Amino acid sequence: MGNGSSARAGRDATSATSTLRAALPSLGAGEQRVIGVILAHRGEVAEWSTAMVAEASGTSPATVVRACQNAGFRGYQHVRLELARQADDDTSAGPRPDDDPAQATFQASIDALETARQTLDPVRFRAAAGRLRTASRIVLVGSGFSNPPIQDVVIRFLTAGFPVQAPTDVITQQFCAHALGDGDVCVAVSYSGANVHTLAACRTAKEHGAAVIAVTNFSRSPLVRLADECLVTGLIHRAHGVDPSASRVAQLVALQALFAWTTQEAAAPDDVGGMRDVVADALTEDPDD
Repeated sequence: MGNGSSARAGRDATSATSTLRAALPSLGAGEQRVIGVILAHRGEVAEWSTAMVAEASGTSPATVVRACQNAGFRGYQHVRLELARQADDDTSAGPRPDDDPAQATFQASIDALETARQTLDPVRFRAAAGRLRTASRIVLVGSGFSNPPIQDVVIRFLTAGFPVQAPTDVITQQFCAHALGDGDVCVAVSYSGANVHTLAACRTAKEHGAAVIAVTNFSRSPLVRLADECLVTGLIHRAHGVDPSASRVAQLVALQALFAWTTQEAAAPDDVGGMRDVVADALTEDPDD
């Protein structure tokens, strides 16, 4: 159990659910079920006994206690206390965000960012940034909902003068991965860490000597096992249907943070003024457009 996480949870009751969510990817299956039940019933669980949580999650009371400890709390009673305090704060703050779809959307993104902030480690950022800073070529791969964060950050790397590619077509991603070699880096973005096309591109890159950096929400995934460096943003225990939009916000910010780490000690591009001219030329002066 991390003493820092326990202290943080004790100091800041409003971060209790974020702390639980941040711990989810690193827990075993039974412990994940325990935390999932606590999060799903966080408004009621302050009144539940350890045995009730164990029954609801299909585990044992010992697993309930262990899951809470591994999530950064002293035990289940500590979780109950923090959630009860959080419920009081939520009540005094006014209507629940879930009552308003717009507010619920914003709150989900806030939760995802807070979870990622607690989960991501500066040491991981530093290691990944070190590889990118010295890379001869960088290829970003991902498909579906992972593509928007990739296309955002690739523009940042291009304007900073990095040799980067980010094809949207999965076959083209395979071709680019095949062309990588020693000293090159493949950055893979995947919510689940189990996307078949993304994994194929990463395997190809590794077979040719390139390093793989993973940005994903799950620490126990095929992509994490394959990668040389991992940035795990965690997940919020909230149904999202087909589109994990809040988690994509966390990936977007994680990639922006990775870019910031990478360029922290890198030389500025020679043609910064030229880059600004490109932006200026794209802006119309026609008031009718």
